[in-house]
Amino acid sequence: APAAAATATAPTTGPGIGDGSRYILQAGAFQASGQAEELKARIALLGLTARVESARINDRTVYRVRMGPYGTAGDLAEAKQKLANGGLDAMAIKVE
Repeated sequence: APAAAATATAPTTGPGIGDGSRYILQAGAFQASGQAEELKARIALLGLTARVESARINDRTVYRVRMGPYGTAGDLAEAKQKLANGGLDAMAIKVE
C-alpha cells in the first residue's frame, strides 16, 4: 500500500521563519513513482513547480513530492495556500 500523503503542518511564523532558515514543502510520499508523478502533475496544474525525489528508507524506495526551498514566511504561506485551494496539503520541512 502506498504511504499516505503527509498531512502534518508546520507554523508559518515563529522561530526559524525569517531568521535565514529555508524550508521545503513535502506534498506526499509514495512507494510507487507513478503516484508521485501524478501528484507532481496536479501541483503543476495549480501553477506551482514540484519535483520527485527518491530516498531509501528501511531498504525500500520512497518517492517524495517536494517544492521549494522557500526563504520567507510569505513565500511558504503562499505556496501552502495555493495547494490548499487545490485540495492538497503539505508539510513544511526545515532545510539544514
